[in-house]
Amino acid sequence: MDQPKRERKKPRGTSITLQIGPDSVVRVEKELPSGKPEIELHYAEMFCTDDQGMRPHFKRFGRFDNLRAQEENDLDFTVETDLGVKWLELAEFAPIKEVGHYQDSTGFWNGGELAELFKKLVKKKNDKLYGGSVILMVYATHDHFWVPPPIIRMMPSLLRNEGLGDVL
Repeated sequence: MDQPKRERKKPRGTSITLQIGPDSVVRVEKELPSGKPEIELHYAEMFCTDDQGMRPHFKRFGRFDNLRAQEENDLDFTVETDLGVKWLELAEFAPIKEVGHYQDSTGFWNGGELAELFKKLVKKKNDKLYGGSVILMVYATHDHFWVPPPIIRMMPSLLRNEGLGDVL
């Protein structure tokens, strides 16, 4: 007998973002929504309204306007950029297969292991062959799965070494 599909329980809590400008640092706190669609909208809106100068690899897109959720598509959103309309695909970085449940994670990771898990997620999304008009945004809803900046900065070269240079 078919059981109704249950939504995977996501961590709830406070999302804290530090916005660093030339004259100040502002701490922005928001409660995370409870459902996956609402969480993804929260992170997509943060991505689209962030200061693009802080992320030079996204500078080429210019603006990120008119974010629209997609109802009947595998891709999550569309967004208008200076390079035209782009798809925005979100992926939660939560390697729970390796740890069990969110609450079972210790938050202690070997840097190489964390980089491999992150790379595995990008490869999995790339295997869907969406094409070049898709921007992949990876987010974490639990601080135990936070990926430190040195690993993020290594990703372009690690992905190129895997033959995924075209995804950058």
